[in-house]
Amino acid sequence: MDLTRSLSFQASILKILTFSFALGFSFIGSAQEPDQKVKSPKIALVLSGGGAKGFAHIGVLKVLEEEGIPIDLIVGTSMGGLVGGIYSLGYNASELERLVKSLNWETTLSDDVPRAFLSKNDQMLKQRYIFSLPIDGNKKVSLPQGFIKGQNVINIFCGLAGNVPLDADFAKFPIQFACVAIDLETGKEVVLKNGFLPTAMFSSMAIPIAFQSSDYNGQLLADGGMVNNFPVDVARQMGADIIIGVDIRNDFFDRENLQSLDNVVNQMIGFFDRTKKSINNSLCDLIIRPDITGYSMTSFTNEAADSLILRGEKATLKIKSQISELKTKYQLDAPEKSRKLVKPDKWYITDLTFTGNYHLAKDFLRTTLNMEIPGNFSSEEIKTAIDRIYGLGGFDRIYYNLIDTENGKSLNLNITTRKVFTQNVGFKVNTTDAAAILINTTRKNYKNVFGLLSTSAELSVNPGLSIIAESNKTNLPTIGVNIKGKYQNFNIFDNGDKIFKANIFYTSGSLYFYQPFMHKFNLGIGIQEEYYHGDIFSRNNTLETSGKTDFFLTNAYSYLSFDNMDDFYFPTKGTNLYAEFSLMADFKKTNEISPVALFKMKNVIPLDENASLLFDLYGRALFNSDFPVIRNTLVGGESYSQYFNYHLPFVGIPAVSITERYTYISLIGLRMKIAKSQYVSLLLNGMWQDTDMIFREGVEAIYGGGIRYSLKTMLGPLDVTMGYSGSTDKPTFSANFGMYF
Repeated sequence: MDLTRSLSFQASILKILTFSFALGFSFIGSAQEPDQKVKSPKIALVLSGGGAKGFAHIGVLKVLEEEGIPIDLIVGTSMGGLVGGIYSLGYNASELERLVKSLNWETTLSDDVPRAFLSKNDQMLKQRYIFSLPIDGNKKVSLPQGFIKGQNVINIFCGLAGNVPLDADFAKFPIQFACVAIDLETGKEVVLKNGFLPTAMFSSMAIPIAFQSSDYNGQLLADGGMVNNFPVDVARQMGADIIIGVDIRNDFFDRENLQSLDNVVNQMIGFFDRTKKSINNSLCDLIIRPDITGYSMTSFTNEAADSLILRGEKATLKIKSQISELKTKYQLDAPEKSRKLVKPDKWYITDLTFTGNYHLAKDFLRTTLNMEIPGNFSSEEIKTAIDRIYGLGGFDRIYYNLIDTENGKSLNLNITTRKVFTQNVGFKVNTTDAAAILINTTRKNYKNVFGLLSTSAELSVNPGLSIIAESNKTNLPTIGVNIKGKYQNFNIFDNGDKIFKANIFYTSGSLYFYQPFMHKFNLGIGIQEEYYHGDIFSRNNTLETSGKTDFFLTNAYSYLSFDNMDDFYFPTKGTNLYAEFSLMADFKKTNEISPVALFKMKNVIPLDENASLLFDLYGRALFNSDFPVIRNTLVGGESYSQYFNYHLPFVGIPAVSITERYTYISLIGLRMKIAKSQYVSLLLNGMWQDTDMIFREGVEAIYGGGIRYSLKTMLGPLDVTMGYSGSTDKPTFSANFGMYF
């Protein structure tokens, strides 16, 4: 019994000691807990939409990087999705800052490609027409779904995400990512977590009307700001423990401030997002609100980027103490981000493939790209190559992705061609033609034999009609047919005095071929039948009229053209050259053939960012003394008052004067930018003319010049010129507002 009691007592003592030791260790462990590494929470950064105001997000990221705050998840809408998506790949804030400051936002937020890459006809469309409206399947003029297709934006994204797989899981990025869009068919919120990142980011920022919507994984998507412009709830649903929100949304405007389209759109987006506003705000652990005063969603300028990035930094520094508390409480350290998805300087491209409905020969596409594959190419070089194809016209979008191969990358172009059917309108008012409207209908469809059909009608006191049909889907030369007719009345001057009023009806039909080469040259040949009816003038020492007569001309010609000017109306640099040699004859009256040469060249040489040197050369030679008098060389006036392609401009001589068989003109000028979109040009030109190709001692020379004021407007240039020459008794005045045609 005593033994039993003794064993029971010992067992009790053992239990007490065991419990005491356990309690002691537990106490020790509890006391040491603050010195141990606690489990890190999942930290999310939520970036709201707001257009250009989203530059402020970059400033916030800069400070969070400096403070060493690790970001595990980024969720964004619109511009927030764009900044967040790029940052999630491993880019740092400084790289984002350099990117937004290096972009030409006017070009980026458009579908424009460099003028040198446009086809001849698309160059003409761009420089003649103020606006274009699509024609739908019922042949009715309609408004486009969006004014910007996103060609340039998406390709910039493709370059930044060149190392990202085509069908990526955004959770596997160095920072987990998601962005928000709206399904335009259902009105429901769509959270994008996988797929092709560039088109996902574009879908999230595609503001309706401004941008065309995005067909993403079978859904028609647009800017997510209309359903969730500050998607904090999405971050919480994705497992975020701590949420830092960056809110660049405006407060609601009163009536006085609803006078601009920007503010109205902002207000509407605010109304759509209002139901979630309080919920999303309450889910944030920290909210950073940069000062966006004075900037709107369209403030895409370098000045705005500088200012808003700084404001993002300042707003984040204001809550630096709260950020430090968060860092201390959870013992946060920023890990080293993987940079395997950050683009290199160049990729080694080993192969080229095409997907989509391109309807063009692959050899033609490869030739147009002008990429020597295999080879090393940067994202900028790839985009330039794509611009060459896109400049042909007839495409919705062309963008690319890169696919891993054994030795490098395969470049795949996703091409979406579409039937282009547009109504284009241009106008001009000037001192030579009065008022004129040009209406054009263009259809481009690579499925058809004649991929291009274009009809233009000029409504003015000098009406005209032109029809063009062209075919080209391969590396073979373009073949085209052109039928046109024009009624033209103009004044004939001699020594500055108006002596005749001429009226001519002109019509022609031509068959031609041309071949682009080296991407800036065109070599062409053609044959043209022409008919003239009206007043005919000749010059034999004095100017004489032959009355009204008819001319039938057969004209075989060849030409070489070169154009690398960066703009038609206000180029900052480049050369535009056209040289033509033709053989013409009126076989109804004579079998004699008259050779004719024509040369035109304009040069713009930049001196600095506000000044350019202008240097032009013009010449025409009629090698046969018995040439058709209807084709006399005409000179005088400005570029906007040229009646035929053999009409040569001359500042200081009114349009038009008739010159001798051999005429040469040179111009030198200085164009200065005196204010935004305003220019003043000082011009000096000379003309030499004779009946012999090699000038004799008594060659007739005329010198003149003038001053020109130009204003760049949305409706075309405004030009006013005062000129004077030695052949006139009084100064000349000419003015034009609108497009040249």
